[in-house]
Amino acid sequence: MRLKIFIPAIIFIFSAIITKAQCKEYIKSIAPDALAPYILDGNFFAPVVYEGEKVTLTRTFLAHKKYKIAVIGMDFFEKNIIIKDEDGFIIFKNFKSRKHEKDHYYTDYEGNKINCEGSNVWEFELDRSQNLTIIVQLEQKAKKKKFRLQGCLGIVIGFKE
Repeated sequence: MRLKIFIPAIIFIFSAIITKAQCKEYIKSIAPDALAPYILDGNFFAPVVYEGEKVTLTRTFLAHKKYKIAVIGMDFFEKNIIIKDEDGFIIFKNFKSRKHEKDHYYTDYEGNKINCEGSNVWEFELDRSQNLTIIVQLEQKAKKKKFRLQGCLGIVIGFKE
């Protein structure tokens, strides 16, 4: 009886490990194109996620260095992205949260105003080193939770020398 329970549990654990490894390799293979001409910093976040889920990543960014953050994978879903500074203020958002909210523009490191609505990338330079929190909420299309699709989502960060 124990063997009947043990074998499916082992298969489930190994399939989860293999899926996560495949996801990480997939995101690693498409990251250079998403970040070009920036260089992948070597660290990236590549979880297997379901539609409707929210993922959060906190990373340290150095002052006066040019960065690019790209959210890749799960291309068939809209991704709502919020980036907050260490004081909790929103410094990047790619969606309108209210109908009456005006278009939102952010200033890049060269002083250009950029409309970020719908964008999955952000280029920036900080005046001081700090931790930023990246929050990605995937759209949920399925009406029932048991029919949700899953896939690979990647949060990749590049820098310029």
